[in-house]
Amino acid sequence: KAVVPFVGREVPIIGDEDVDLEFGTGALKVTPAHDMNDYKLGMKHDLEFIKIMNKDGTLNGVSGKYAGLDRFKARDKIWEDMVACGMSIKTEEYETRVPKSQRGGGGIEPMLSGQ
Repeated sequence: KAVVPFVGREVPIIGDEDVDLEFGTGALKVTPAHDMNDYKLGMKHDLEFIKIMNKDGTLNGVSGKYAGLDRFKARDKIWEDMVACGMSIKTEEYETRVPKSQRGGGGIEPMLSGQ
């Protein structure tokens, strides 16, 4: 198991043949409630589906001290905190695989919801 920094939640470490070993380090965090590919991995490996985002794009109470922050501000703040704690090794530019909206071009933030 690993511990999620700043919230102290334990998460399992799994192996899966669908992970692209050529992209980045070959390791990835899995967020089944907020990513379509991760959803499939979550179902396959019986992972916990934890929703961290509100419908307005702010983080909810399971996000610890980042609760209430807009998702973009929260990402910046988490990175700042990781650097301050010595958790970052290096920064590297890369092209993300975040799906984009056809209409507006913005990133799509999937989340579980009742239909």
